[in-house]
Amino acid sequence: MSIAREVVAVGTDAAKVADELVEKLRGPGLQLAVVFADARLDPAVIASVTGRALGPAPVVGCSTRGVVTRLAQVGREPAAVALGLYGDWLRVGIGVVPELSRSPLIRSRDAMHAAAAMLGTTAAELEAGRHVAFGLCDGRSTHQDSFCIGSAAGAVQLRVVGGSSSSEFTSRVPTPIWVNGEAMTEAGVIVVLESTRPIRVVTSAHLVPTDVRAVVTAASGRAVEELDGFPAASRLGQLVAHIAGGAPEDSYPVEFAFARYIDGVPYVRSIMDVDGQRLVLAGAVEAGHVLRVMRPGDLIGTTRADLAAAAQAVGGTVSALLAFSCASRHVEAMARRQEAKLAAEYAQYPVIGLQTYGEQIGMVLVNHTLTGLVIA
Repeated sequence: MSIAREVVAVGTDAAKVADELVEKLRGPGLQLAVVFADARLDPAVIASVTGRALGPAPVVGCSTRGVVTRLAQVGREPAAVALGLYGDWLRVGIGVVPELSRSPLIRSRDAMHAAAAMLGTTAAELEAGRHVAFGLCDGRSTHQDSFCIGSAAGAVQLRVVGGSSSSEFTSRVPTPIWVNGEAMTEAGVIVVLESTRPIRVVTSAHLVPTDVRAVVTAASGRAVEELDGFPAASRLGQLVAHIAGGAPEDSYPVEFAFARYIDGVPYVRSIMDVDGQRLVLAGAVEAGHVLRVMRPGDLIGTTRADLAAAAQAVGGTVSALLAFSCASRHVEAMARRQEAKLAAEYAQYPVIGLQTYGEQIGMVLVNHTLTGLVIA
């Protein structure tokens, strides 16, 4: 039997979709099921059916605006995907933060400790060569950054990646995560894998910096109200007009993003929406932050090279790719008519994933990035 199984189910009835996933995932030696479902499907039903039927194996997952899979041409109809991992090569520990608004840094760190304890060890004794971790977080939470910082700080020696749940950008639909049958908003989960097989982290970011900068002079959470003392949307339109090959103003939410540079490293914030003169970003920024405008590089070529390098690092044969792919990558690909090409690059591997509102790389929340785990 394979150590990994990718499954997909399509339909509008959440119970039938969940039942189909369960039937395809059932099997001896199931150690972990990761389930991602279209946000139009009832998350409570998806969580309850899969968690109840597949236990005692841990079942984690979240809602998304779009699934990532090579198994079917997913169209307008809602779809759910799942990755099952099987066999005694793997042990799994999980830690949950059910209310991120309450002491998020401390409780996210404690979730990493709880995951280690489930493996019969401590967070300090987790080994980088034997353990790897991924996190899932409610994409509408204003505490995503704190979840990333706290969970990764709980075991600084580990590579931690992950992603956040999502729905359509302008939708008010909740974006819950689920753990063992329970769907939760304003929550996060950290999953630690103890493996005798190589598991490698993959990250891919294709944006490149321009020489254009702006200072945030008014902001509230994820909404930037002013740049350089001017209404934010108009000011960004002026700035990108000076970039060679810049796009028309009505397309700049797709064409451009922001990055705050810290120690020479760009921390990208995608532009999710333009609300009048406000720019709604995928992550919070504060007044006084200096933001550099980023433009797209080679999305397809960079993705191809980074996935190939990760596959080579595990010996060239991949059993599973768990992918956290920023929704902005897919919006950009659609705008550039590269959607099929991006899907084809992912489909070179046995991939199960989701479109995210944000991606975790260690202690940092980023956007416009692919992160994930490649399993030998």
